[in-house]
Amino acid sequence: MTTTTPPTSSVDARQVPPPPPQPLRERKRAATMRRIQNTAMSLFAEHGFDAVTIEQVSEAAEASPSTVYRYFGTKEGLVLHDEFDNQVFAGLAHFIKEGLSPWDAVYAALNLIREDHFVEEAEATLARTELFFANRSIQSAAFLLVDDTVEELGRMIAETGSWSQAQGRVIASSIIWPLISILKNWYHDSDRPFSEHVAEAMSTLAAMRPSSPQGQET
Repeated sequence: MTTTTPPTSSVDARQVPPPPPQPLRERKRAATMRRIQNTAMSLFAEHGFDAVTIEQVSEAAEASPSTVYRYFGTKEGLVLHDEFDNQVFAGLAHFIKEGLSPWDAVYAALNLIREDHFVEEAEATLARTELFFANRSIQSAAFLLVDDTVEELGRMIAETGSWSQAQGRVIASSIIWPLISILKNWYHDSDRPFSEHVAEAMSTLAAMRPSSPQGQET
């Protein structure tokens, strides 16, 4: 395994304070969505994804179908929704504004949720990941979600003034799609901590960076 370190910014990420916690209203909304999602995942595990309807999920979760649709949009959304996404994007916006490079900002933002998401909630996260990679309709829905995420992150990067919107989109794509690959690697080798897969992927990407004939980074 290569030991090459990922590209860094001039700002030391260790000196950047974390973003403020989510407002109470957002935490309450997240708790409701978590309850509905956990109910749905239990039903999917018992009956299979295709056999379960939104109405069955809403009845079991004691929530109206309109509430489920409002929060998740589709049945696929019950699998694709990740309660930690908002924390990651809030962290990304915060760290990018503080001067970290896009990749350093991603790494710092992932560190915010690493313990909760991939250690304490590892079983639930892996169950959703397994369902994602086993179901084509979920993967198709995920493509639109990833595209929206790339656009959102691209705008965030462009707003720093260091890159254009077009450049921000390219940078965002180079971040988001490797994260999908990292998730798939973790799915195939979940005995290793997710953080190890992240570190290995970042080292792999860093090793692919072009260099000048003298061996200096361009």
